Amino acid sequence: MNSASDDVAVARAQRDDRILPITRLVLTGVVPFLVLAFIILYFYPEESGERFAWAIKPSMTALFIGAGYLGGAYQFVRLIVGREWHRYGVVLPAVSVFTTAMMVATLLHWGRFDIHHFPFQLWVGLYVVTPFLVTWLWWNNRRTDPGTPEVGELLLPRWVNRVFGAVGGVTLAGAAAVFVFPQLAIDLWAWQLSPVTARLLAGWFALMGTGSLMLTGERRWSAWRVALQSFMLWHGLVLIGAFINAADFGERGISNSYVLATVLGLAGMGALYVSMESRRLRGVG
Repeated sequence: MNSASDDVAVARAQRDDRILPITRLVLTGVVPFLVLAFIILYFYPEESGERFAWAIKPSMTALFIGAGYLGGAYQFVRLIVGREWHRYGVVLPAVSVFTTAMMVATLLHWGRFDIHHFPFQLWVGLYVVTPFLVTWLWWNNRRTDPGTPEVGELLLPRWVNRVFGAVGGVTLAGAAAVFVFPQLAIDLWAWQLSPVTARLLAGWFALMGTGSLMLTGERRWSAWRVALQSFMLWHGLVLIGAFINAADFGERGISNSYVLATVLGLAGMGALYVSMESRRLRGVG
C-alpha cells in the first residue's frame, strides 16, 4: 500500500510542468538557423540562391517562408526562457509534421537542387534530424504536463475549440492534397508556384492545420497565448510583404483571395486574443 502511494507521489512530482534542460538546449541550437533564414528570405529574397539552400522565386514565396521561420523562432525562444511546458509545447507535433514534409519534398525534387551548395547541405542535415528530434523532445517533455488548469486559469469557450478543429482539419486535408498533387495549388494560388514550392507551402499549411488540431483539445488559455502570438507575427509579416511585393500577384495586385483570407484570419485571431486577454486581466473566469 505504501509502495503504491509512493508511486503516485512520484508520478505527481514528475508532472510539475517543468521544461526539461535537454529541450531548452536543443531548441537553443535551432533558433539561430531560424533567425538567419528569416533575415535572408525576408530581406534579401533575390539573393536566396547564394545565401539560402536554393533560389526561391517569386519573392512572395521567400517572404512567406522567412516569416514562418521567425514565427517559429519566437515560439522556441519563449519556450527556452519559459517555465511551464504546457504554455509552449502543444505546437511541437505540428513542427514534426512540418519538418517531415520539408524532408520528403526535398527528396521528391532532389534533382532540383545543387548538392554541392553548402546552404543546401545544411538544409538537408537539419531536416534529416529535426523530424525525429522534435518528436522525441515533445514525447519526452509532455510527461511533465499535469493537464490541469493553473490557479485562476481562464478557459476558452468550447465553440472556439470546435472552430479551430474544423479549420485545422480542412487546412491539413488541403495541405495533404496539394502535397500529393501540387498542380492543384499551381493552378489556383495567388502568386506563381512551381511543384517544389507548392509542396513546401503545403508543408507550412500542414503545420498550421496540425497546430490548430492540437489546440482543439486544449482549453487552457495559457497554452494558446504564445501560439497565437507566433501565428499573428508570421502572417502579419506576410501581409506586409504582400503590400511590398504586390507585383508578384499579377494584374490584380493585392486585391486577391489570399490577401483577403489572411486579413480575415488575422482579424479573427486578433479579436480572440484581445477578448481573452481582457478577460484574463480583469480576472474573469
